[in-house]
Amino acid sequence: VIRLDTASCLVLCNGETVRCTLPGKWRLRRRDQPRAIAVGDVVTFTVPPDGDAVVGEAGERHGGVLARRAAGDRNVQQIVAANVDQLVVVASIEEPPLNRRLVDRLAVSGEHGEMDVVVCLNKLDLVDPAVVEPVLAVYAGLGYGILATSVVTGAGIEPFRETLREKTSVLAGPSGAGKSSLLNAIQPGLELRVGAVSDSSQKGKHTTTAVSLLPLTMGGYVVDTPGIREFALFDIWRGELKHYFPELAERFGQCRFADCSHRGEPNCAIKAAVDAGEIDAERYESYCRIYDTLPESDGDYRTG
Repeated sequence: VIRLDTASCLVLCNGETVRCTLPGKWRLRRRDQPRAIAVGDVVTFTVPPDGDAVVGEAGERHGGVLARRAAGDRNVQQIVAANVDQLVVVASIEEPPLNRRLVDRLAVSGEHGEMDVVVCLNKLDLVDPAVVEPVLAVYAGLGYGILATSVVTGAGIEPFRETLREKTSVLAGPSGAGKSSLLNAIQPGLELRVGAVSDSSQKGKHTTTAVSLLPLTMGGYVVDTPGIREFALFDIWRGELKHYFPELAERFGQCRFADCSHRGEPNCAIKAAVDAGEIDAERYESYCRIYDTLPESDGDYRTG
């Protein structure tokens, strides 16, 4: 599946693109459904003599999944992409301003979806490199890949290209951060539309309007996604959130209380590490804010 619309999808089959109707059972996933079709899935389809092609079955997934909670319903999952090797979070320091909370939410989703995570700070030409380096150092210290890029100066474009080579990658980040511009820089034939940042909101204008799987001539595929303003997590509850923050997970079992939430309990190893400068304060703030948005337990998803 290379593109997904509301009731249909485009399927790449033997070098040809076929539009297929998508039966209701394969659309947005509710908690009582096993799964939904996503860009990147392998499917079968049938072509009746007097009608349009229709998706039949979906193959087993062999890669990571990027998913979010669908807008307006905590019990519906929107799968952004499936069978993915890595999530490349593209953000900028300026135009639009860096949103560390969104970067961290995406990183949590990448960890949860069993993908490698790469943080790419774009538009390097707009800021002093000294501003970018400390931010990238935080994510490098967590074991994430890091990139600093500028389409204007060409800085970091080759490392960006090599990061995508021979892999299936999903690019995600806020509107206006330059995802499409970066892809155009490494393969102009992709013909992606590029939009400017809105002066009024500084949040950017959506240019990519649907999730699409694009083949790369150097080998591999890239999933380009519409710009994200908010990213609600799905199927994660408060007690397991710490497992998706590497700096918290490595201190598991060091707190006084086994069920420590790391939000004010006495003798908390995580809070002590934050106070000592061993854990980045911005990352800890992201943890706390995400924690507040999650249900108490897995059962709360179904009853809330």
